[in-house]
Amino acid sequence: MSVRTLPALATLALLCLAALAPARAAAPTGLDPQGQALRQPLTPDARGFAWTPLAAGAQVQLGTLTRNILFYGPGLVRVTAHLGQSHATQPSLVVVAAPQAVSLDVKDAGDTLSLASAAVRVEIDKRSGALAFYKPDGSLFTREQAPDALKPVEISGAPSYTMTQAFSLTPDESLYGLGQYNESYMDYRGRDVLMVQTNIGTVLPFMVSTRRWGVLWDVYSKMRFTDDAQGARFWAESAPAGADYYLVAGTTMDDVMAGYRQLTGAAPLFPKSALGLFMSKERYKTQQQLLDVAKRFRAEHFPLDTIVQDWQYWGGDKDGTWSGMTWNAERFPDPRGMVDTLHRQLNTQLMVSIWPSVGDDTALAHELDAKGLRFAPKHWISGKAQIYDAFSAEGRAIYFKHVKKGLLDIGVDALWMDGTEVEVGGAAHDPGEVEADIKRLGRNAMGDFTRYLNVYSLVTTRGVYEGQRASGAKRALTLTRSGWAGQQRYAALPWSGDTTASWATLRAQIAGGLNVGMAGMPYWTQDTGGFFVRHSGGERNPAWRELYARWNQFGIFNPIYRIHGTDVEREPYLFKTLDPAVYDSLLKAAQLRYRLLPYLYGLAWRAHDEGYVMMRGLAMDFPDQKPLRQVDDTYMFGPAFLVQPITRSTLYPEVPPAATIPASAMRTPSGEPGLQLEYFSGMNFEKPASRTVDGPVDHDWPPAPLGSVPPGLQGLNQFSARWQGTLVAPEAGEYEIGLEGDDGFRLWLDDKLVVDDWKNGAPRFEGTRVKLAAGQTLRLRIDFYQDAYGRKLRLAWRTPAQLLALADAQRNVDKRQATLLPAGSTWFDFWTGKPHAGGQPVAREYKLDEFPLFVRAGSIVPMGPVVEHVGQKPDAPYDIRIYPGADAQFTLYEDDGETYRYEAGERATVTLRWDDARRVLNVGARDGRFPGLVEQRRFNVTLMDASGRGTKPRSVLYRGKATALQFPTP
Repeated sequence: MSVRTLPALATLALLCLAALAPARAAAPTGLDPQGQALRQPLTPDARGFAWTPLAAGAQVQLGTLTRNILFYGPGLVRVTAHLGQSHATQPSLVVVAAPQAVSLDVKDAGDTLSLASAAVRVEIDKRSGALAFYKPDGSLFTREQAPDALKPVEISGAPSYTMTQAFSLTPDESLYGLGQYNESYMDYRGRDVLMVQTNIGTVLPFMVSTRRWGVLWDVYSKMRFTDDAQGARFWAESAPAGADYYLVAGTTMDDVMAGYRQLTGAAPLFPKSALGLFMSKERYKTQQQLLDVAKRFRAEHFPLDTIVQDWQYWGGDKDGTWSGMTWNAERFPDPRGMVDTLHRQLNTQLMVSIWPSVGDDTALAHELDAKGLRFAPKHWISGKAQIYDAFSAEGRAIYFKHVKKGLLDIGVDALWMDGTEVEVGGAAHDPGEVEADIKRLGRNAMGDFTRYLNVYSLVTTRGVYEGQRASGAKRALTLTRSGWAGQQRYAALPWSGDTTASWATLRAQIAGGLNVGMAGMPYWTQDTGGFFVRHSGGERNPAWRELYARWNQFGIFNPIYRIHGTDVEREPYLFKTLDPAVYDSLLKAAQLRYRLLPYLYGLAWRAHDEGYVMMRGLAMDFPDQKPLRQVDDTYMFGPAFLVQPITRSTLYPEVPPAATIPASAMRTPSGEPGLQLEYFSGMNFEKPASRTVDGPVDHDWPPAPLGSVPPGLQGLNQFSARWQGTLVAPEAGEYEIGLEGDDGFRLWLDDKLVVDDWKNGAPRFEGTRVKLAAGQTLRLRIDFYQDAYGRKLRLAWRTPAQLLALADAQRNVDKRQATLLPAGSTWFDFWTGKPHAGGQPVAREYKLDEFPLFVRAGSIVPMGPVVEHVGQKPDAPYDIRIYPGADAQFTLYEDDGETYRYEAGERATVTLRWDDARRVLNVGARDGRFPGLVEQRRFNVTLMDASGRGTKPRSVLYRGKATALQFPTP
């Protein structure tokens, strides 16, 4: 039997109207998922298989399993499955598209039912119910291993399913996306990934294959993805609707990304100023300090567009004013005047931190509590704040009302929604701790938190975005510490959380950011320089300064360029005298970022209009080049640039952690191996709790409240400890002896205080150097207190032999950096202009102000002048570089940069096309207009050549009409 279904306007209208209605429990047999009558009854054959056509696909049954295959476009297929009944009670939080009655070839023959659109053919095995997805040429996208494994369960008194779904993969394909998990790898083949939001992990349930297909799972609970010998499996703890996924098919990787955005919503344009530098720290403590920093940027002529006010502008971290959208009157006496000064005098935007935890003593909390819209558990820091219910439309409206009154109405330009994973306890990096914390919240307005574990960020950003769109024309921008599929439509981007500065962390940030992009998110950022800095001496440590300079070079090739962190002072101008080479590197990188604004804004338009991803894993552009699939530190930035941040020291070796001192090198006062240890309740040795012999000193105590270890401290959140004894030197020479720990610690050697770090803080190492004779003993004492951070203390050293090995490694640092260039193209070194053949590595040394940066032959790179903020010199000429070797195209994009009038057509584009064979640059006629358009602009065009210098620039005054520039044959 062969049937050709065609879209009927009446049926399609009914379908679209029905899709707008709230989701309901599954309809009985005889109805499709939108509640429409089926065209024929389901009569099973001898195998128990039955099917019926729907307006946008088909419904099939095999025994108790009911599956719906619905097309949302030629390459978009939704697959649902349940055992007789769906338990979904809400519409999708993620997908905003509706099914479409696309033209389908439907064939029912033998053991297979086939539904084929112009982009994908779906085959249903009548014996097993499993689906296979094929390209139009008959080759395989992917296939289900078996029907969905659904197990009915009851969670918090409500019915649901646990779900496992498996796909068979070909040996030669790689998988990307899924978000960021603080790992240095990108390809998920052979990996096991626990998908739970954390402080440093962003879960995005979209995965893409190099075979040009992707899959979006519309499930919000704890999940796990596993790929092993048994195949690729996706498991979800609570899936009330049963299985529910979308297969996205394309001919290119960009087709797959565009399909994801078609399902989940386009990314609106950010303000153009968002393409400049965001300067942030933990934290500017006063209004005057914040203004002084912005003024210093301008005085030093260092580029800046947005300054960020982190937490506690409302009051303290222990009181009930937490994130009440108010300003502390003593430290911020005139916030409206502060914002006005930033805008009018300093051409600087302001982003302000807000949290989902709301202080008990705020008007916002009182209004939420009157409606029962805060959860009972207290936020771990203040103990006087509670999470608001962002799953409630009323809760979101109340929350936004106070955001508007306290922040937006005084001129705040952008929001930073911290802790949106959602943070309840401990700022945990551990997924198990975060899961337990979130589940303790109980139920929200939509249901239980087992089902809605991962999706808080999506609903809270929805509230602030919809509030802003309803109340003004100014473009929204929200930074969040978490993310979820679809969040891009709310003008929200994730950052990677509270990282710790190291070369390994920088390396992992690259892979994580790329996988966020390949999970469909067009924008992402991170804390340039690392949030926590455990380098001894902070910014005075030259090893950290080198790391910071290299990290900043990565930052300028992020979609959003942002500097943030604690523990060190990192405003770039501070290094002008502290370390001029580092300052020159920071300045050169920032100026390059600003020169690339015409290129960046063109990419931003593509991200909105085409579903484009600007920060691109190499598989996006070279999916069939297998040698590139495991390259996790190199990526494309837009169509032109190949970027490889330097992720190791070329000036200093990565210093391995000092070794823990063994118990054999220590003696108690009574002569036993180890040290005498006494625990005290309280942070200042108030009350003895227990005594023992300890060695080695290497502790990572359990989280609060303490259990049975240490003895006598059960249930306490704060304690102190003291170790005493002697240290015995095993060899003669210079030692480095110190402590690694968090919160306060002190070290005495022979009664001399040599380490004094008596303050709250994240884990860090502080030490001293001493010369000792072999067998020499030193009296040793350690004091420690625990308050706010993790619970760690370690006594460590570097022996003379280890220090000599470290010095030898410093003398032999390999300064060359190798970059594997993709095959099939010539690549120009951006700094020297020298061309290199692709398909092979290129290695050379890079000064501190340079790094591997190549431009693909067949690229047009528009650049502007060096400016100090995005709005400076709006009519300046563009320097347009052409990198020959292939045809090229780039579209310049302009609008007012601040409002949503571009959505109504107030925008302009100019398409540049390079004809490589004829050596002609065609500049197209301007398409569109808007108030404030620069009517004429000079283009200075340089054709790069093998010499690395390029031709003498050709200049043309562009007035909106098409023109062409002919370059002579060399």
